[in-house]
Amino acid sequence: MSLNRLFWFISLALMLLFSAMTARVVVREWGTYARGANSVEAVRVVQLAMRALETVSTERGPSNAVMGGSPAVVPMLRQQLAAARGRSDAALSDLQTVLRKNTDARYVSALRKLEQVRLALASARQRVDQQAGLLKEQRAMDGVALAVQGMVAVVPTLVSVISDVSSLAVEADPELLDGLTGMRVAASLREYAGQVGSKFTAPIIMQQPLAQHEVIEIGKLYGRIEQLRALLDVEMRSYRNILAYREALAVLDREYFGRGFPYIDGLLKVGLVSGAYGLDTSELARRYAPSMQPILQLRDVIYGDLIREAEARNRLARNFLVGILVMALFAFLCFSVLLYLVRQRVLQPVLRATDLVVGLAEERFDTPIPLARYGDEVGDMLRALHVLKARSLERISLASERETLIEQLQVSSNTDFLTGTLNRRAFFVHSEQQLAIAQRYQRNLALILLDIDHFKRINDVHGHLVGDAILRHTVQLISQSLRKMDVLARYGGEEFIILVPEADLEQGMLVAEKLRTELSARQFDIDDKPQIAITASFGVSALRGDESLDQIISRADVAMYLAKEGGRNCVVRAS
Repeated sequence: MSLNRLFWFISLALMLLFSAMTARVVVREWGTYARGANSVEAVRVVQLAMRALETVSTERGPSNAVMGGSPAVVPMLRQQLAAARGRSDAALSDLQTVLRKNTDARYVSALRKLEQVRLALASARQRVDQQAGLLKEQRAMDGVALAVQGMVAVVPTLVSVISDVSSLAVEADPELLDGLTGMRVAASLREYAGQVGSKFTAPIIMQQPLAQHEVIEIGKLYGRIEQLRALLDVEMRSYRNILAYREALAVLDREYFGRGFPYIDGLLKVGLVSGAYGLDTSELARRYAPSMQPILQLRDVIYGDLIREAEARNRLARNFLVGILVMALFAFLCFSVLLYLVRQRVLQPVLRATDLVVGLAEERFDTPIPLARYGDEVGDMLRALHVLKARSLERISLASERETLIEQLQVSSNTDFLTGTLNRRAFFVHSEQQLAIAQRYQRNLALILLDIDHFKRINDVHGHLVGDAILRHTVQLISQSLRKMDVLARYGGEEFIILVPEADLEQGMLVAEKLRTELSARQFDIDDKPQIAITASFGVSALRGDESLDQIISRADVAMYLAKEGGRNCVVRAS
């Protein structure tokens, strides 16, 4: 074969190789652009899902008002309820329409859950209408509470829908994670705030004091609300420089935590004593509902920023893709001309460059690239190969950093940021697996719920930093006394939960007593503070038959409260 023919043969091979590399880059950037476009649409779907949750939650206010309003205003309240139901139905229909139009098969699960929401909502509305149709003297506490709970029970499935569509949005664009987390925190805060108000519906209608279980549930909701407010400060640090976010957060603190929350707390004090609330449910909705509106305004501020950022990244990806296509076309033209004009002069350098390009395509980055000795086309090619190698190494490094970041985010999502132990969500994931194994193979399973006694006093006397240190030392002490198979998590505030596999109730009591003894005997030295002693109250339950995890926890929770009432620093078994 002649050198000329050999040169053209090699030139053709180089052009094919360059085409493959260009196509690879173009396909990758096209994928980035397509994911960006999908991420914008996914964020809009998340917003529709959250608006559906908002309208369904808001509907509880008119529903509660109709069941407990005075006869004079009932016609007006029914009109307000009809309007609220219309808004809920419209929001659910809008979300359903978008999910059905979307070709992504992963939205099918969310669509099925949405159908369940609509069926459950229709059933809950029937119970509300049934109670509203009764005369006041015909209503019973249990009936009203069941109607209220029916509306609340719709929410978890809607929250699951939001979780599904949020996961798809983050998968399309991981940079959406912080903003979507903030939106979900705000939506959860609005929901729990609404549930606190709903807890007073039946007692206000019946003008009766709060039952013990209602007080416990309201206390739990208080804790969740405060935890979510704290989570906004932790998760949304990147938004602190956004003026609209700071203003919305200030309005939220002023309107809800400064007015609405104290108002509900006042009703709680009345419900603990007499039950003479001095208002009906329509008045409760009128006074309390407006204070929750800033929560939704905060969510909308985050949503607006997310959309702007996602659209900006999408435009940047599109411009970059166009630039790559233009550069690729130009490179092809220049490459062809150069091959034709300098084939004799660059024959050998081109052969050597071919080996180098193949090595880069196969990611053999240890292959040395000669330095360009001249300022001609061959020198330009060698310099370009240096740049290509550097960029390839940079992309590999960035991909590795991204995987590391994703792993860190997964760990942080399962870990309590203060104590380093599992958080509540991770505990439920681990514990559901252990529960399934125990029930399948008929094994024992115990659960311990403990709460540090008089922890508020520690915070008040020594400060919150000392309180945080006490929590960390407590976790360390408990962890040293548990087996590797035991699951320890922070359940909320100063409350911790422990799952003890392969242990019955008596063995769980022994573990709890051991922990109680070690805690009460320990003196904590923190900075220059005097030694601090703590005690804890324990509630212990064990698996019985086909119980759910919530049922086991509920029995342990009741036992722990009995330990509190029995003088603290003791262990009580669940009945």
